[in-house]
Amino acid sequence: MTDQMTETNNVVEEKPDTYHDPKKLMRLADIAGGISWLFLFLFVVVGLIIVYLGWYFYSNHMAIEQFFLTLPTFLVPFFLGGFFWIVSKLISEGIYILMDIEDNTRRPKSPPNE
Repeated sequence: MTDQMTETNNVVEEKPDTYHDPKKLMRLADIAGGISWLFLFLFVVVGLIIVYLGWYFYSNHMAIEQFFLTLPTFLVPFFLGGFFWIVSKLISEGIYILMDIEDNTRRPKSPPNE
């Protein structure tokens, strides 16, 4: 019994001294980058549909000047999509930057060559 215990105690894997799993963080950063493009695509499509429907329904009932006055209301999805795209890209790139900072601060310092 003690022979088995010493064998299992000797076969301890050395894990790197990090606070995170780099593969999981890379996957999370990739997902955030993909979601950012999904946000941008969806909000642009929804914005185009809203602008088209606004033009279609309001062109018969109001003058072109009035339509252009209500146009900022129709542009809200474009601004929201741009905002969510920027935030998702910041999250994605921020994860990469923080991983690089952590890697650089934990890298063992080599002794000076004398």
